[in-house]
Amino acid sequence: MNGNPIEIGENCWIGRGCIILAGVTIGDGAIIAANSVVNKNIPSNTIYGGVPAKFIKDR
Repeated sequence: MNGNPIEIGENCWIGRGCIILAGVTIGDGAIIAANSVVNKNIPSNTIYGGVPAKFIKDR
C-alpha cells in the first residue's frame, strides 16, 4: 500500500465521483459535494465542494 490511509468520520456524506487523496481525514458529520477533489483535512460538521474542495459553510 502506498501513501497514508484515508480516515472518514461517522455520519459523513460523500457525493458521487469524489476523489479523496491519501492521508486526508474527514471529520464527523462532514458533507463533500459530488465530483470534488479533497486534498486537505475536512473539519467536523462542515460542507466542502469543488476542485480542489473549499469550505462552503458550517452544517
